[in-house]
Amino acid sequence: MNMSWGRKYWLFTIPIMLLGFFPLIKMTFFKGDVVKDLKITEVTKRQAGSGLEVLGLITNEGKHKWSSVVVEAEFFDASGAFLDEWTETLRSDIAPGAQEHFKVTLRNADLKDQAANVKMVVKIAGGYSAPF
Repeated sequence: MNMSWGRKYWLFTIPIMLLGFFPLIKMTFFKGDVVKDLKITEVTKRQAGSGLEVLGLITNEGKHKWSSVVVEAEFFDASGAFLDEWTETLRSDIAPGAQEHFKVTLRNADLKDQAANVKMVVKIAGGYSAPF
């Protein structure tokens, strides 16, 4: 009686095992990077009511569809000291090659008074992409 597996059995089993690991490998190594895929352009600020509004355009230059994208706006005074920050989560999905407008509303009366001297940095802070 022989209890060892034959060569044909191993040649059949190994490809099936590799196929089983493929989804795990794809989720781990081939997921997109939201900061590299999404680019912000056409950023403007304007006074609105008791605060500031930051308007801009996000372009998806990657291969992944992004949802729940978080846009972060940081505000600095003329000397470079940090004043405030505000984040906004977009409700719409951004498909590959698509563009999406956004608006971040900051309700801070102090910043509205200093709007001409306020420097802002707008960036992508996060997002979700399905692995498949």
